Amino acid sequence: MKDQRVKHLPAAIEGVRTHFENWRAVKSKRDRIPERLWKMATKAARQHGVHTVSRAVGLEYSALKRRVGPALSDPSTEVTRFVELQGMPAADRAGCVVELEKSNGTRMLISVRDRATMDWSWMKDAFLEA
Repeated sequence: MKDQRVKHLPAAIEGVRTHFENWRAVKSKRDRIPERLWKMATKAARQHGVHTVSRAVGLEYSALKRRVGPALSDPSTEVTRFVELQGMPAADRAGCVVELEKSNGTRMLISVRDRATMDWSWMKDAFLEA
């Protein structure tokens, strides 16, 4: 049941997909997804995004989104994480790579040579509001 459009998935998602495939191979037609599998899927979705996990595992997006919880389901409650670059050698600080990810799995990767010229606040806000 592998989706050929999904490539290079993290090991955590591959593990969840394998568990779902094994369960689907032996389940009867009307069996509900066991809670242990839902827990695995929601844990992966919190880390890698609901869209990515639902597509890779073959789950209905809205069902997984509800289980992940309102904090990651509601775009108005985006969780912002910052990584401090202090303490790096000056040569390493000249350039910068920033990755932004929405709760729906949408990602944006920014790579710049001179980070002092970037308006990071504007870039973040434009991405999260799109």
